[in-house]
Amino acid sequence: MKKFTLALALAATLPMAGQAQRYMGIATSNWGGTNPLYLNPANAADSRHKFSIDLFNANIGADNSLAAVDFTKVISAIRNDEPVRDGLTFGKSDKFSILAPYAEVRLPGVFVNIKGKHGIALTTRMRAMSQFHNFNQGLYKLLTDSAVADLSKDQQLVVKDFNWTMNGWSEIGLTYGGVIYDKGQHMVKGGATLRYLMGAAYISVFSNNINAKYRLDEQSRDAFLTLTNTDFHYSQKNASQILVDSTADVDFSQFFGGSAGNGIGADLGFVYEWRPDHADYRYDMDGKTGILDASKNPYKMRFSASISDLGSIKYKSDAKIDFNTNSTDSTVITGTEVLEKIKDTAAFAQYLESRGMTAKRGAGETKVGMPTTLIVGVDYHAVSNLYINATYFANMRRHDMAGNSFYNQFTVTPRWDTRIFTASLPITYSMLSENIRVGLGLRVGGFFVGSDDLVASFGGRYSANFYMGAYVPFNKKRPRDSDGDMVSNKRDKCEHEKGVWAMKGCPDPDKDGDGVLDKEDNCPDVAGSKTAQGCPDADMDGVADAEDRCPQEAGEVAMQGCPDRDKDGIANMDDACPDQAGLAQFKGCADSDQDGIADNEDKCPNAAGSIANQGCPDTDNDGIADNMDKCPQVAGTAANSGCPEVKAEVKKRLAFAATAIQFDLGKATIKKTSNKILDEIVAILNEYSDYNMTIEGHSDNVGNATKNLELSENRANAVRDYFISKGIDASRLSAAGFGDAKPVASNKTAAGRAKNRRVAMDLKLK
Repeated sequence: MKKFTLALALAATLPMAGQAQRYMGIATSNWGGTNPLYLNPANAADSRHKFSIDLFNANIGADNSLAAVDFTKVISAIRNDEPVRDGLTFGKSDKFSILAPYAEVRLPGVFVNIKGKHGIALTTRMRAMSQFHNFNQGLYKLLTDSAVADLSKDQQLVVKDFNWTMNGWSEIGLTYGGVIYDKGQHMVKGGATLRYLMGAAYISVFSNNINAKYRLDEQSRDAFLTLTNTDFHYSQKNASQILVDSTADVDFSQFFGGSAGNGIGADLGFVYEWRPDHADYRYDMDGKTGILDASKNPYKMRFSASISDLGSIKYKSDAKIDFNTNSTDSTVITGTEVLEKIKDTAAFAQYLESRGMTAKRGAGETKVGMPTTLIVGVDYHAVSNLYINATYFANMRRHDMAGNSFYNQFTVTPRWDTRIFTASLPITYSMLSENIRVGLGLRVGGFFVGSDDLVASFGGRYSANFYMGAYVPFNKKRPRDSDGDMVSNKRDKCEHEKGVWAMKGCPDPDKDGDGVLDKEDNCPDVAGSKTAQGCPDADMDGVADAEDRCPQEAGEVAMQGCPDRDKDGIANMDDACPDQAGLAQFKGCADSDQDGIADNEDKCPNAAGSIANQGCPDTDNDGIADNMDKCPQVAGTAANSGCPEVKAEVKKRLAFAATAIQFDLGKATIKKTSNKILDEIVAILNEYSDYNMTIEGHSDNVGNATKNLELSENRANAVRDYFISKGIDASRLSAAGFGDAKPVASNKTAAGRAKNRRVAMDLKLK
């Protein structure tokens, strides 16, 4: 294989230019092996695979913003060593970018899912990227096709913010994804991939400004470049030879698996799944309930966000040179001399310095950045096995340093996705070429083939892409249950006969399903309880409902299923006194005084009495039970509540005493002449010991009413004090004065006023 000159390399790159396609036809599948992990490492969690082995896959393609390509004509021109211009339709913009080429080979890898919640993958791949950013269309045409202009005259070329980075490397990646949050309807997953990067070779040229005049000498056929106000940075490792020697063979082994540089890369990502119908994806099996079917996708909407290709490769460069020309002086260089001198870095620097350029030489480390990309997407589970995915890729890598980048794109991918088969139709808008392309992806089992760029729908054929690969998937499956008895075939001892889990899938010898085998079930056709030998026992007291006198209330077998709170051998429902132990003859009640009357009917349960008195005694035998007798120790009358009635002559004596008791004039001092009548009243009080006495003082209306009231109170108290002095208990006596408020006669006559001046006394039962 021959090495190419720079001009020939640029001529060849256009038809081979490759956009960094992401296998959109397969990477969005839920059964895509490790491919979805490159979009978002969080996809490793809750995977539809329990295990998969990557065998091999590769991706090649073409994309650019320079020209629409007729690939048939371009390939024919290259084969015949003819100009490729007839196969190119150039765009209007003077600036263009090419990712030329991008090649990716994914080598063997493995993925393992752990308990449904975690996933681990080990992946390997090789990648190569050659990228021109902000290249000049005119310069490209001059370098690749001398027929486009009169090259005997100077052609002005201006290029700003130019970057060309070519990088080849291999990598080993370790991915982990896990479920962070799972509450049925909502699930959040997170994941990360850590990669060890092994750089094989790179070239980096970037410039703030290139201002040149290009002319081709007709006699020498040599190209002359006149540089003014130009700067560029050049560094490389292991790669300069492919540009300068057209006769030697290329040893491509140095580009893959080499150790010219190394570094660490990473992907980070999160996924949120909305699962409003998650209950519909659950089943019961082998004695467990509510198992989520791991072979299905329960989400309605899945949102994804990730950052891929973080990191860089650190190379120890063979050469690092910064070139500059000032704004007034010109430097003239020829293509022949450049190609001759560039073989030796020192000679190349000396040559440029001899031509008037400032060359700052050095060696050291160069970090070549990975194509860091932000990836956000949503996957909508429309119906059945139909999904619609929308994904946006945004470049996060700067172009003013060594490194590659992916260009922005937006892709919508409808797909039919099952465990065995996937058919997808990725539709992409490329921000690089500003056109739309349509692809097709097909998967059968673990073999897939497809393209994201089969057809560029608008603006000409700017792109083409093809990928294929194979892996061995071990998919999650719902356990088979041939007879539908919720016992998996693997554990079903009667695989073709419907049974129950308790019998390992064999028919249940318990027809009513109450846990009591029919041979021991007294009610084999009706679900019951073990406590009642298979018959219904609502209160679980061991007495079947049919025989239970209290079927809704747990009781004792001896009580026919009824409770007996007071433990007297009489069921509550039959016990007139359920909270007090009693006797059967009294319906469960006690007879504390043993008078033959149950306590619940005995008015005096602690004192023996007669039935006539409802169990109460009659101590004074007056026919009135003690509980109703206010004078239980003295015989009385029913009309007087069991107390003896006050005799008529006593009442007369009390009425007489009211006017017979004499006091000193205007005082409360009792005259001694009244002691006899007072002593008679004392005798009455002693005779009627069950009575209390009220003593009331009254006056006429002569004089001051307030003083009359005070005098009446004092006289009533004087009588009370006399009785107390004679041994009458003070608690039996009450005294009060009313003044002239309660006259019994007219105060207009002396006789009437005399009657009104009195101390009235009355006996009342206690």
